[in-house]
Amino acid sequence: MKPGTFNVVTDGQWGSCGKGHTTIALAEKFRPDIIGTTNMANAGHTACGWTKDEVHVAKALPSAAILARWLATSTRPYWPDIYVGATAAFNLQQMLKEIEVTGCRDRLHIHPRAGVITEAHRYREDNGTQSSVRHIASTMQGCGEFLADKILRCKDLRLARDYEELQSWIFQEMHLNLAHRLKYGRTYLHEGAQGFSLDISHGSHYPECTSRGTTAIQNLADMGVAPKYLGNVYLVIRPYPIRVGNVEGGHSGGCYPDQKETSWHTVALGAEMTMEQYEHLHQSEVTTVTKRQRRVFTFSPQQVKEAAIVNGATQIVVNFADQIDIRAKGCNSWQSLPPKVHKFIHMVEQITGVPVTMVGTGPKIGDYCWRR
Repeated sequence: MKPGTFNVVTDGQWGSCGKGHTTIALAEKFRPDIIGTTNMANAGHTACGWTKDEVHVAKALPSAAILARWLATSTRPYWPDIYVGATAAFNLQQMLKEIEVTGCRDRLHIHPRAGVITEAHRYREDNGTQSSVRHIASTMQGCGEFLADKILRCKDLRLARDYEELQSWIFQEMHLNLAHRLKYGRTYLHEGAQGFSLDISHGSHYPECTSRGTTAIQNLADMGVAPKYLGNVYLVIRPYPIRVGNVEGGHSGGCYPDQKETSWHTVALGAEMTMEQYEHLHQSEVTTVTKRQRRVFTFSPQQVKEAAIVNGATQIVVNFADQIDIRAKGCNSWQSLPPKVHKFIHMVEQITGVPVTMVGTGPKIGDYCWRR
């Protein structure tokens, strides 16, 4: 990451590609001065440390906010500032819980116009007479209802600035401060939410999409930063993209013309997993927020090529390499990756014209192969 740049981690498919895992690995390696997000309650990012006991699920703060606590007793502690931007929207109690867990109380800054999603928003989205999102298998977290209220400027809507519990962290001039710090050489790492193919304007399927834009440049705009500061765009993908599971009376959408829906059993067979490994895979592939079984699809060159073009990807991150070949599990050396994984990397680079620089091989921070 170059000094004075705004760097974005964004998803190249339908989400659940491991953005939290990637962001925390990048933050640990490059130590950006600021980490931030504009996440909403319909997306959750899971990050793991160096052991199986260090697991953190972020729904309000950027995943890497937990790094300071994990590294506090190390020889290289890390204390970044944490920014939650204007287009973020979170559950109040979840935010307070994550502040306590991460220990970021003295480094947190929340934009006054960030949103607080209430139980009323969730009820209207899930059960209200005006609910209209069940047919798309929505996460039903109240995000659409909140955005509708914000767009309509409802007089009784309360934003982050209106909650006494958040007053210590409200930062009125966040966008100006961020521009100033970038101008003088500070680095920023932004954790995007959801996936490019879910973008309401540019994604694969409407109305089976999310309620806002998800591209890298949208993340830049959401933080009020000028395009000239854009640095690396890390496009995160997986070999078998997923969609959220269907619900009764609702379907989460179709796929690209060059792919088809498959099964986790077929994925396991292709990766040469044991029955025990397949059972673990099947149990683990549930969405962070809804806990529904994920639908899984074959790889689509069209999907990833579009994502790379529209997002302006400068580097590609391939996670879940063990789903290509189980022998990749836990690898941390580029040379030790199995031939099937190298073949997949070559295919992605041929399709996009963008280098693959990181390969995720497991859930822990150390489970990455970095391309020198």
